[in-house]
Amino acid sequence: MIIRRITKPSTSLSVFLLILTLFLPFSTILFSGTPVLAKTSYVKPSSEVVVRKGQGIKYKIVAVVKDGVSVKFLEEGDSYAKVRLANGKEGWMLKRFLSDEPPLEQVVASLRTEKEKMKRKEIEVAQKLKEVSSTLAQTETEFDAILAERDQIRTDYQNLQQDTANVVQTKNDLLKTVKENESLLQKLASVQQENNSLKKNTAIKWFLSGGGVLLVGMFIGMRSSKSRRRTTSLL
Repeated sequence: MIIRRITKPSTSLSVFLLILTLFLPFSTILFSGTPVLAKTSYVKPSSEVVVRKGQGIKYKIVAVVKDGVSVKFLEEGDSYAKVRLANGKEGWMLKRFLSDEPPLEQVVASLRTEKEKMKRKEIEVAQKLKEVSSTLAQTETEFDAILAERDQIRTDYQNLQQDTANVVQTKNDLLKTVKENESLLQKLASVQQENNSLKKNTAIKWFLSGGGVLLVGMFIGMRSSKSRRRTTSLL
């Protein structure tokens, strides 16, 4: 059977271990860069925040960002958060410097920009309203002119209807007059025939009357001649 003997450590080794144990806390404080007696500090709007490679002040600083700069939140740690900067760099920064709300200056600037946009929009709307009002007034004028033209066309149409009715009446009257003229012409022709017949009859009557007078005259003449002869013979 093998028997192992446990020996006590030497005195020098014990002293070295004791010194090392006492030195470790002080070495951590010295190399960490954090003062023993720290005071409370407040982050001002113009302060800068460091971004490190890891979660802790012992890691190398990769960037320094100002307050109000927007970063991309990638990962959340205990008191740190992993972010990506606008230039593509990634690192860790204290979460207490991050906020979901934009900084006041940025909000004010955004409000001012929005106000300017609203002013420009108001000017544009006022200009468009003016143009629309002008167009509306012109349209109303044109509409009034169209209404007047419509009324004139309606009046002309009514007059045309009246004229057409008068033309139709005139045409009917003309046709009636033509028929009356034809009837009068027929009557005139009949009267002329009767007049011609009457003239012929009158001429015959006058001829017969003249012949009768002539015969009576001749008869009277013959009687007178015989009477004169008898008177002469008696003498």
